[in-house]
Amino acid sequence: MFLQRVLASGLVFSVAALTISQGMQADMDTGHAADMAKIHALLGDSSKVKRTTKNTKNGIISVTESTDSYVAKLIKEHVAAMQMRLKDGRPIREWDPLFAAVFEHHDKVKLIIANTKNGVVVTETSQDAQVVALIQAHAIAVNGFVKDGMAGMHKMHAIPNQSVSNLSKFVGKGDGIKTCPVTGEPIVESVSAVIDGRTIYFCCPGCIGTVKKNPGAYLKPLVKK
Repeated sequence: MFLQRVLASGLVFSVAALTISQGMQADMDTGHAADMAKIHALLGDSSKVKRTTKNTKNGIISVTESTDSYVAKLIKEHVAAMQMRLKDGRPIREWDPLFAAVFEHHDKVKLIIANTKNGVVVTETSQDAQVVALIQAHAIAVNGFVKDGMAGMHKMHAIPNQSVSNLSKFVGKGDGIKTCPVTGEPIVESVSAVIDGRTIYFCCPGCIGTVKKNPGAYLKPLVKK
């Protein structure tokens, strides 16, 4: 009887632990989706964003602002969220070599945010010369997002002194069912298209055209059974 109670207690504990673990994972996924939603919103309104960057000895100083109050609010929320991700080492855009490298060295990056009326001033530094190069390359990549809008979301960025030209011709990041084939981000169920006779799901409408132009680069052939 005693053994049965011990086993029952262990089962309850295991189920509770699993439930907590799943809940934590759900929270993380929810946070990721929320962060991506802000990024997509900013890219959609990138024409309303003004951004300047300046290289310093140990990193960069960037000013990102908008006279549109909604976009200014998004800028502040996005930068604050990215600061927390960097602090915790929770990567985003893991499929992008440059972004993956920045998060890999997150513990060597110091990021300070100063809010302004219309946005933020960010000072990002490191005492590691290689990480300084990553920070400065990342700033250039973000400048490209502001310039290109949603189209820039699909570009990969090389690590300084390396090249992305030797990457495989197949550049798909997700399966088109749960993750976007272009970005590898979680899909939005309402965003889909039939391509080569298959229903493919995406994280945003902008990715649909990218795959339609070159399906072979993003979609793996179906395995015949």
